[in-house]
Order: sequence, then C-alpha cells, then structure tokens
Amino acid sequence: MFFFFFGEIGELEHNDIVKSAFEKIMFEKLQSEGYCDINPLIGRPRISKYEIKNNLKKLDSPLAKVFAGKYAKDTEELEKIMLPVLKELAEKLSKNKYQLDEYDYFAVIYFIFQMYKSVDKKLDCVKKLYTTWDRKKHDIEMSNGIVFDATMVKVNFISSINQYVDFLGQIRKKEGKLFFRGHSKVSYNLKPSLFRKEEWLLNERKMYLELMAKCPLEFERLESHVEKLAKMQHYGLPTRLLDVTQNPLVALYFACESQHSYYGEIIVFSQSLDSVKYFQSDTVAMLASLPLFTKDEQMQFYHSSLGTSSNENDFKAKIERLVHEVRMERPGFKSEIRAEDIRDAVVCIPARKNRRIDNQEGAFIVCGLLEETYGDKKYNTLSNLRLKLDNNKITICIIYNKADLLNELESLGINKAKIYPEIDDVADYIKTHVNTTM
Repeated sequence: MFFFFFGEIGELEHNDIVKSAFEKIMFEKLQSEGYCDINPLIGRPRISKYEIKNNLKKLDSPLAKVFAGKYAKDTEELEKIMLPVLKELAEKLSKNKYQLDEYDYFAVIYFIFQMYKSVDKKLDCVKKLYTTWDRKKHDIEMSNGIVFDATMVKVNFISSINQYVDFLGQIRKKEGKLFFRGHSKVSYNLKPSLFRKEEWLLNERKMYLELMAKCPLEFERLESHVEKLAKMQHYGLPTRLLDVTQNPLVALYFACESQHSYYGEIIVFSQSLDSVKYFQSDTVAMLASLPLFTKDEQMQFYHSSLGTSSNENDFKAKIERLVHEVRMERPGFKSEIRAEDIRDAVVCIPARKNRRIDNQEGAFIVCGLLEETYGDKKYNTLSNLRLKLDNNKITICIIYNKADLLNELESLGINKAKIYPEIDDVADYIKTHVNTTM
C-alpha cells in the first residue's frame, strides 16, 4: 500500500481506483522502462470532454457522469464530483457487474489533472505520487511531455531524417549489432503480444494447436517451432515473439505510419555478435517450444529454474518433457538447458522465407518465461537488451512530425508497398499514391 501526497485532493488520495489509475497509466511503465508519455493526459492532443464521455458511455462506465459537467476548480469541487461516481464504480466492481478498462484509468487521471492549471503543477503531482509508490532514488524530469527518470534514460527527439541520421551516427559502435523497433505511440508497453492479455497467455498452447489444426497446409513446409510462430505472428495470432528489424528506416516507418497526433518512438537494441542467435540455435528451439505446454506446466518450469544448485536435479526432472519436445525438432539437442536461459529473451535472425521478412529485414526477440510475467519482478527484462550509452543509460528516441517524416521516407523508397509487399497492400498503396507518384 502506498499513500498519495497530492496536498490538494483530500479523500481521493486514498481511493483504490485513483491509485490503480496512476499505476496502470504511468507508474508501471516508468518503473519498468524508465519513462512514460503524459502528453495525452495534459491535452496534447486536446481531447474534449464530449469525446471522453462518449467513449466511457460505450464501455457503460459510471465515469461518463464525471465528464457530463464542468471540470473541478478546487479540491472541494473535485471530491463532490468524483467521490460518488467512484463509489458507484467500486460497487459495480465488487458485484462483478463491470470490469475496469484502460480508458477508465485514463479518464480518472485526465479529470484530476484539469484542476492543475500548469504543466509544472501536474509534473509535481506525478513526482510526489511516484516517490511514494516506488521508494527508490529517482531523478524525475519532463521534456515535451515525456516523463523520465534521468538516472536511467537519456531522451532524444527526432523530427527529420537528418536528425535521425545524426542520431544513428552517434549510436553506431564498432563491435556488436543493432536492432530497431518502432512504436506509433510511446505509451505502448515493450512486450510480445502474448503477454499483453492474461487470457492469451493462459491459452497459448490451445491457440497454437488450434491454428495448426485448422490451417495445416500453411505450416506443412515449416520445420521448426520458431518458423511456425513467425507465421502465426504474421497473421495476427498472439505469440511470444517480438518483431524487430535490422533496418533503422523500417523502424522509423513503423513509428510514423499511424497515430499521427501522438509521439512515436524508436527502441534500439544492442547485442554482441556472439549473443545474436539464428534460426538453427538450440536456445531458440528451446524457447520456441514453450507454446507446446500449458501455463501451469510453464510455471513449474519457471519455479524450478529459480532453485539453488542443490535443486538442479529437480529442474532437470521438470523440464524433461521440454527437452523431449525440442529433440523432436532437433534430434542432436543436448539435455543441458541452463536454468537462466529459460527465463531469458534472445534476438534471433530468421531465414528469410517470405517477402515481408526480407523487405523489412526482420528479426525476432524470442521471449522465454520472463520474470515480470511469470514472477514478481518489476523491471522489464527486454530493457536488458536495449542500447545503453552515457553512464549506462538507456537511449530512447522520441518521434514527432510524423507526416513530414513519412514524406521523407517516401523519397528514400520506404513506403507501404515496400514494408508490406503482399498484393492487397501494394494495391492500396498504388491507389492512394496514383496522383502523386505516377
């Protein structure tokens, strides 16, 4: 339990829904990755009460009532407006008549923030709240609406190809290999799709086998589990793969292609040449075989991997079936799985067996039983793979002026037809650019 020190909102500082809202929207990402974007919460882009109210109505959320009137000017008004609605919402939750949505959390903070007339006041609020939530040493700063812990990260803002090229020149190193991932919104969490919803993780084995059973011809020529996962990822099934690219311009396209009102970001991963895996890797084969097991079985693997050296035999016994599954794919696989490897994430360069992977210069991060998902660790394991410079700080790259950047990328041959080479996407690109490029 932690306590808020708003100093201005009275009883709301102890409300469980309010506390959960700040955790979900800001603090969990700030803790695990070192930064978060509060621009949408401070009106960048400006979101009207009418729009928020209508979105809440679609969810049948009691919070729609809060946005039906005026914003609060002081603590007294804020309590008068919010407390009755939060009480009603809590009652619906206790009776399982409602499930909180991320938009509920967003709306709670947005409404509270309207009471603060300056961005500095809102930042002070965030600092005080975060200090009481995570009692470690922090140096919380904000630049252009990006709140970050200056002890952990360095922020770069990019709005042109020239700036991006300069940034790439600064991060290129003689040894090691860089990989890139573009997010159209900074608020997106750095995790594979499978880990974004509990029901997906619980049903990983079922989804994997169901798709194989229903579309056998799609997979008959694929020899490895990682190839099958890549195919499933391509068609939108949640997997434990995270797409990355070896081409920084491709990542920039992904950061710019949608959500033009919001900042995008480029995430840079740095790996030694020895740590980069290929599709024939035993480690990749082992991690890619995990979908063949239920969540309960995976939890057994995870907990046995945390044991001391005296429990090594228990770990080997628990993973015997996993070893057998890997040997079905790779007969020469040895039964020497290291406990830490099963909790790891590795970068894998796949065989370029389809045009999309080829055009995007694609690669994957194959995620094992990550401790923040299967255990109680808060720090994002994938952050260990990120590029760190300047006193071991994570380097983050914030993207804005997306429309202009897309035009610049077009002049370099990076466009929808290049990124998505399937005929329907190429046809859509030709249709929308026929008057400008032909």
